[in-house]
Amino acid sequence: MEAGSAERNYIPENDRLPIQNYFIGWQCRLREYALRSENGRPNGGMRPRIKLENGTVVFSAATLLLFPNLPQQTTKQFRFMALKTQDPQERYTKALQLLAARFYQNAEDFSGAMSGIFSRSSKEVQALEKHKYCIMEFDYQQQAFKIPCYVSASQKNEPVYEFTYWHNYLFNLNLSPEVKVLHFKPDWSKTVSEPTPF
Repeated sequence: MEAGSAERNYIPENDRLPIQNYFIGWQCRLREYALRSENGRPNGGMRPRIKLENGTVVFSAATLLLFPNLPQQTTKQFRFMALKTQDPQERYTKALQLLAARFYQNAEDFSGAMSGIFSRSSKEVQALEKHKYCIMEFDYQQQAFKIPCYVSASQKNEPVYEFTYWHNYLFNLNLSPEVKVLHFKPDWSKTVSEPTPF
């Protein structure tokens, strides 16, 4: 699997499984609400528990991003804003405005793939890289999902890495350039939700 390939993430909406569309719609709504009403603070719906197949919990709550199918333009905007000003409050405000305005309005702009920043030296990250597969468990506001995922590390200059790094940099001026970006690609055929509309 090529973690950096946005094109491989893209699946026409008509070809997607109903549970995939259900999850993406849920994610877009709760992320847009957080940006517009909670000053962008990550809520429980953005922070799944991550487990190995054997049930071992590697992260009790990992903050993840919803990775867009076509990230290049947004990544350029993130990078421009990050380098344009050294004022952390101005940077934060502009990032919120950009994301809250329209970023999550169209669920079809996403495949459900997710990404996150982690410490390079983390034993938990090493375990995920070794197993290359995990279970993400979301449980927020009476909605739960259990999503098996393929996991891979994204390299610098790849779309997943660049999008994830510059997004996080806007909200964290102290972000080290020496971080690990992991890409989580769901196995929708094995995904379950509770409650389910199907």
